[in-house]
Amino acid sequence: MRYFACFLLCISHLGAMTLEEKVGQLLIVHFMGHEVNEEAKALVQEAHVGGIIYFIASNGLTSPEQVNRLSADLQSLAKTPLFIAIDQEGGRVTRLKEGFTQLPHNWDVGQTGDPDAAEKIAALSSRELTAVGINMNMAPVVDVNSNPENPVIGKRSFSDDPVQVALFGKAALKGYREGDVIAVLKHFPGHGDTSVDSHYGLPVVDRSLEDLEAIELYPFRELAGEAQAIMTAHIVVPALDPDNAATFSPTILQGLLREKMGFNGIIISDSLLMKGALLQAGTLENAAIKAFNAGCDLLIVAGGFSKESLPQASAMMSVHKALVEAVRDGRISEERLDASVERILQLKSLLQSVKP
Repeated sequence: MRYFACFLLCISHLGAMTLEEKVGQLLIVHFMGHEVNEEAKALVQEAHVGGIIYFIASNGLTSPEQVNRLSADLQSLAKTPLFIAIDQEGGRVTRLKEGFTQLPHNWDVGQTGDPDAAEKIAALSSRELTAVGINMNMAPVVDVNSNPENPVIGKRSFSDDPVQVALFGKAALKGYREGDVIAVLKHFPGHGDTSVDSHYGLPVVDRSLEDLEAIELYPFRELAGEAQAIMTAHIVVPALDPDNAATFSPTILQGLLREKMGFNGIIISDSLLMKGALLQAGTLENAAIKAFNAGCDLLIVAGGFSKESLPQASAMMSVHKALVEAVRDGRISEERLDASVERILQLKSLLQSVKP
């Protein structure tokens, strides 16, 4: 009954939105500042972005009080409630430090052999996140650590056994649901057997289809029916699509994830600022259009390796403008746009941690 009411509310809201507002909902961005400023106001009120993702370099994140105030002030700017997101995986990928529980690497959790530990840790994390106004966590990682030389996954994975990864991933999803945090499985179709970090290059996973089904794809296949959101990887998997990285592949995102695996939630791109994306797409604007047409609903246009490398709001505004123009000239269909925005609004309407 609640879902049906939410659905009707979303349809009504969608029908009242302008093209610029619809396109804005596709974007998750960062802004530079410890508190709301003109850059944040422009992104939320002029580009109508769907969400903000926090980083230490861009937002400080110095205490629970500061984060909570920032979240509340951002939500107060928004006509449509924001996804407020973070990468709080545990271990080395931890953005919230002072005043927050420091959680272990997934690998260490997996070594306990007890999936309940993953559920309890995720539930604890979700309580701390919702307490400071964060409603989306870019976790858990369900890549299988199948290549010990992998430079980017390693201990971020629960295990080198796909069955174990799926068990612990399922438990983590349950824990996040307890705290009303949207969990994002990543990185589809599996980043565990790469020798290149997609932040810096374009990895290739050169496995047979049989091996992919048994290892990399296994956790996603097992969890697709329970996940609200799945993040793509900027990796080329020749057995699935020899030409396009997963983020830009309709074959992988629509043919495999949506149709074959039956995933009905939100598909989120990994950051389009990463080298792995830009090597294929050329420009940030082209990456956004290409990823959306491939099947992504939400586009992350955020992140960097230092305060100096984080792009300003003008880059995100340029992406918004390019997407609007692509709809107007027919490179993106309005039907496709509406389908993604409807998914986004449905998910937002189910959140208890943002205003209705």
